[in-house]
Amino acid sequence: MEIISARDFRANQTKILTKALEGESVLISSRLGIFKITPVSKEDSLTTRICKGLEQVKMIEEGKLPRRTIQDMFDEL
Repeated sequence: MEIISARDFRANQTKILTKALEGESVLISSRLGIFKITPVSKEDSLTTRICKGLEQVKMIEEGKLPRRTIQDMFDEL
């Protein structure tokens, strides 16, 4: 695991992001806190999330999932 300053990250972004892609844990320390750099997985990508949402809409329309109101969704938060 490597801990670097935000200044070092700005100066060496490509090198540090490459380490994260290779599986190395990289932590960035700043006055706001410490942050972990991790690559976005395929499951986390925006396209994948949109497709999953559309699948859920289709299941709701087919009656396989219950309909929910906006209030129901807020209540879950």
